[in-house]
Amino acid sequence: MPPWAFWQTRSGAGTPVVLIHGLGGSADWWRYNIPELELSHTVAAVDLVGFGRNRFFLRRSSLPPTFEEMAALLARWIESSFTGPVHVVGNSMGGHIAIHLAAARPDLVRSLVLVSSTGIPFELRPGVHLENLMIPRGMLSFARILLRDTFRSGPASLLVAFRRLLLDDARPLMRLLRMPVLLLWGERDPLVPLTYARQILEEIPAARLSVVPAAGHVPMWENPEAFNGELLQFLAEVDGSSASADRQGAFSWGLAGWTDGMAHREAGRRRDVVLVHGLGMSSAYFVNLARALHERGLHAIAPDLPGFGKSIDGPPAGPRDHARLLREWAEANGIRNAVWIGHSLGGHAVAQLIAEHSGIARAALYLSPLWSGAPRPSLRLASALLRDAFREPFSLYPIIVDSYWRTGVRRWVRTFRCYCDDIRLLPALVPPFRVMAGAADALMDRERILKLDPQAELDLPGAHAMHFSHAEATAERLVRFIRSL
Repeated sequence: MPPWAFWQTRSGAGTPVVLIHGLGGSADWWRYNIPELELSHTVAAVDLVGFGRNRFFLRRSSLPPTFEEMAALLARWIESSFTGPVHVVGNSMGGHIAIHLAAARPDLVRSLVLVSSTGIPFELRPGVHLENLMIPRGMLSFARILLRDTFRSGPASLLVAFRRLLLDDARPLMRLLRMPVLLLWGERDPLVPLTYARQILEEIPAARLSVVPAAGHVPMWENPEAFNGELLQFLAEVDGSSASADRQGAFSWGLAGWTDGMAHREAGRRRDVVLVHGLGMSSAYFVNLARALHERGLHAIAPDLPGFGKSIDGPPAGPRDHARLLREWAEANGIRNAVWIGHSLGGHAVAQLIAEHSGIARAALYLSPLWSGAPRPSLRLASALLRDAFREPFSLYPIIVDSYWRTGVRRWVRTFRCYCDDIRLLPALVPPFRVMAGAADALMDRERILKLDPQAELDLPGAHAMHFSHAEATAERLVRFIRSL
């Protein structure tokens, strides 16, 4: 999944167990556990993006993505690496990421083991940390591993991940977990004391707590005999049980993978809806609409076109080339009979795609397309874009700034030029389709759009990005149309 990937070890046979290290760590933190686990399980220990063998700060390499994105990448890796659900074991920050993974994709997680995990916001109570200070068993040997891994990670990677660790409250996700959950905690953990384990225990419906004696924050290293015994007993109980997890996962909109350089985000597994972004933007600004659709039982997937968002760079292209790339991407990801939804100029690429490959889509929805009958549409759109900017919510601006910064002025202008001829066309849209737009959209040529679709719904609340500002209302209209098919 370039440009991000996991380094991993793989050994043993049996139901798979995935081991996820903590902040600044690596797969080597599990060296005293793998020999025992591999006797009855397939064991995969990963180095997360930004850490271990995936990072060396003295040369160019990736910083850690967000926890949500890391969980989405892990889900993609598990799907491609194993034939069924896996046991997931995460230490500290690794447990925090595992909570995101298990909440978003419970179908992939047979059981969850949180080892001295973060996820509960820290309290300003230094006493509870200081009273657990100890010299753990194996301190010198672990210090060598820790120093090496810390050096490889570098200060930037550690600070980025530590900031996310402090700001992310995982309690809402904990309440969604329905698979068996074991909390394995060091008796004298000075970093995440037992008080936090007891708080997590109250949040997770099917959790139980086991305390590892004579151990601190890394109990799998400090007392591996006791740790391995507790872990293997729990895994055997789960494997011997017929209980299954609730298959409806929590909403997640993290990056889920790359196909031939094209990144994508997705919520759920079914890929009912494909969302295609407009000029200069990326799949990120579909987050509110994807969440609203997910709540209504529709799973969305959204690519970043080449040169936009998190996709690898490519030459500026028009709707015909983008349609070809979207078709290849859809075929590679097994997307069939989905509803394709294009926003702004993304709708132009979708229209071209369906015109050339009518069997690829169940239907098409065009949100705020820019087909215009103006003799010089570029001038009209430039002034309209300025007016529309004042009609969008402030919460959209960070996404706009980030997306436009990644795109760059040169690519934005050259891509727009590639689309100019298409903007002037009056295309013959392939049914079934529907055009929708916000009532305050300043970019729409309403007269031209009504010629394309006399049933167009141009009265949605909001402006050009109504799918972001008024996602619930937009989703209601979209679902109503889809269910009428």
